[in-house]
Amino acid sequence: MAAALIVIEIAAPKVSDEALSVLVASCNRAARDASCVLGKNASDVQPAAVAIVSLQGDDTMRVEVGVRQGGADSWRSKDFAFLAADLPLDRWRAVGFAIGTLAENNPPPTDAASAEPRSATPAGASSARGAATAEAAPTESSASTAPSASTTPSASTAPRASTAPSAPTSPTSDSPGSESDPRSPEGPERGSSETRVLIDVAGIGGAGLDKGPPRLGGLLEAALGLPPLRPVLITWGGSAAIRMGSGSNEASVRWFDAFAGIAVPLFGSAEETGFELKTSLVTEYFEVAASRNDQSDKMSRWLLGARGGLSGRLQVLPALCLTAGVEVTGLSGATTVVVGTDSVGTAAALRYLGSVGFRVRLR
Repeated sequence: MAAALIVIEIAAPKVSDEALSVLVASCNRAARDASCVLGKNASDVQPAAVAIVSLQGDDTMRVEVGVRQGGADSWRSKDFAFLAADLPLDRWRAVGFAIGTLAENNPPPTDAASAEPRSATPAGASSARGAATAEAAPTESSASTAPSASTTPSASTAPRASTAPSAPTSPTSDSPGSESDPRSPEGPERGSSETRVLIDVAGIGGAGLDKGPPRLGGLLEAALGLPPLRPVLITWGGSAAIRMGSGSNEASVRWFDAFAGIAVPLFGSAEETGFELKTSLVTEYFEVAASRNDQSDKMSRWLLGARGGLSGRLQVLPALCLTAGVEVTGLSGATTVVVGTDSVGTAAALRYLGSVGFRVRLR
């Protein structure tokens, strides 16, 4: 016995063959007891359901599915509001899953009102077979102008009685299945095609010179997640720190770092609870200002190096995580600070720092 047939009519201009193929394939996956086919490829076999896909705007689509059950027809609808970053094929895949799901799980009418002829056809029904044009579809028609699987719907020519379910009551946004969620539960993972922008703000602390008080400062880092590179993030940023508690005759030491590299989430996505491994190249500007016996002097030095670290995240809000981490940086050389004839200390070529802060997802 042949599988039940779901005929799909497209009321949208300039849809690529690849997008149509993805639409039909995802519909077949969702409708396990039926076979999906485009209206232009349908035979004269009476379909079990007719689906109408209409383009409402640049990022919005609507699906209406009519199913014949017990001599009467029932309709369900679903609206899609996609993000601008969503890939076209992901959109058509989600629509296909929705068609298969709505056609398979459509409940029979619960009262006589659902079997009465509707006064208006679904949006785009009268132009479903003329989808290659940009003309607006008529909004008013008689009950005999229901979408047909083998002929073009028309306000003046009624389709053959064996081609499609007769027109039931008009589907509305309050009917089952008209959720505003832009993705079907069985569709592609939400956010799979989004570009992510994350910002890390943290306080940092660690050894300054090999003797004396520690260094304290702050860090600002941005991370960019591009869909082709997932889950790897491109990172860049900078930090500044100062040696705390210098005496009146000792040096004031400051560190300014700029870095760029990558980060790889080891557990959980970059904006959720988990861990992350980071590595980057570093340029450091090391500055010392000293005064003694009413005389002052200042010197600076540029250093190059590499930085690596491990951080953890704890999600507290949908777009906010608390962060904590440790990092180690290797520089091109050590720097010894001498004031007069006294050695204040040495900034080692290998240093360790800790950080505590938060991460915000901007998009």
